[in-house]
Amino acid sequence: MKTSWPITVGLLFLAVGLLMGCQAVDAAPLPTRAVAAALPVPTNSVPATFTASVVTAVATPIFAAPRATATPTNTPFIPTLTPFTPRPSDTPTPTLSPLITPTITPVIKPINQYAYQEVIPYEAFPVPPGDNGWGMHWIPTVSQDQGVVDRFVAEMVKMHIKWVVFLNDGADIGSNDYLVDKLVANGIMPVMRLYRNGVLPYDGDVAGMVRHYRAKGVYYFQLYNEPNVNDENHQGFANPNQYAIAWAATARIIVANGGLPGIGAFSPGGAYNHYEFLDRTLRALEFNGDGALLNHAWLSVHNYHGTRPYDDPDGFLLFRKYDEIVRSHLGRSLPMVGTEGGSYSDNPDVVTDLLAYQYGYMRDAEPYFLAFSYWIVANQAGGSHDAAWEWQALFRASGYVHPVVTDFFYQNGR
Repeated sequence: MKTSWPITVGLLFLAVGLLMGCQAVDAAPLPTRAVAAALPVPTNSVPATFTASVVTAVATPIFAAPRATATPTNTPFIPTLTPFTPRPSDTPTPTLSPLITPTITPVIKPINQYAYQEVIPYEAFPVPPGDNGWGMHWIPTVSQDQGVVDRFVAEMVKMHIKWVVFLNDGADIGSNDYLVDKLVANGIMPVMRLYRNGVLPYDGDVAGMVRHYRAKGVYYFQLYNEPNVNDENHQGFANPNQYAIAWAATARIIVANGGLPGIGAFSPGGAYNHYEFLDRTLRALEFNGDGALLNHAWLSVHNYHGTRPYDDPDGFLLFRKYDEIVRSHLGRSLPMVGTEGGSYSDNPDVVTDLLAYQYGYMRDAEPYFLAFSYWIVANQAGGSHDAAWEWQALFRASGYVHPVVTDFFYQNGR
């Protein structure tokens, strides 16, 4: 049947409009280090830090059949596309007290006793012994030599770090056995990020990998990274609908094998606004019939702060807005783990003051915000061959150790 010319033109305009609606809106460019360093230095007092007294969930290892250990590799990978902090909010938004929705007191039990359709309350998510909410992102490679692991795990202990986020090469089994064993032996909660270049299905035996590392003490498995960044998406632009489908496919495997799947983390500087991306991801999961996966899920947070005022709602405190979005969908809070974050400046005193505030905040942090983690502890000193993040590392190949390590972490972790 031949279509008339006016109808053809109309259909063409409709198709173009739909395609344009799928594209993310570009955000303003991220500032340079010089711009960030030139911003006003906060003068607010810094709250003291502490070690919280928290009830630790009972660990119940899931034993797996022995597997051959993969050959370790030091091949570096690009772990994040948020090396800088988004600019401060153009219009300051007053900091609001976290909204608290009255709920029935949750029943807390060992993590493996919750059924698939049963919500795991954030109070039941595992935390390390003597938890203080202090985390650190590990070295940006998918495995390290044993000597490197020994050195920096010892530093984590000395710095009073209780959570460590590390990269695993997708579903690889074995390359991070030594690291996980050392972390767990020292009372540190490992958080595994399953590295994948793009929002694509994971290759390999994800189920076997989860069983293997659950038996070693890993509960938290972060899927993908900054999916609201165009370069992290193989189709060339961020798409929450596609991310929700990919995330759910792997999250089902993780839940079925005893793990806790992490959503995100989203980049505050991504081309697709991170608040909107979270909202639409949750909407897509619900629409697709995958909402039950959120019963066992947690939210990975990249709350980079820059040199903003302490109370800027879009800096360190952005997890509050995330919680509002989550509760608008679920009627409850999801547990959150900060897996990247921090502040950077050419003035080390500015960094020390800001990190003292961020880590000190964990003294009275919202109960659903389990941990905050600085990016990164080491780069080239840990075996990475990429110098891109060397200036952000606390320990550097030159022998430099950032003063925040000795003046804050060593001194204030008690």
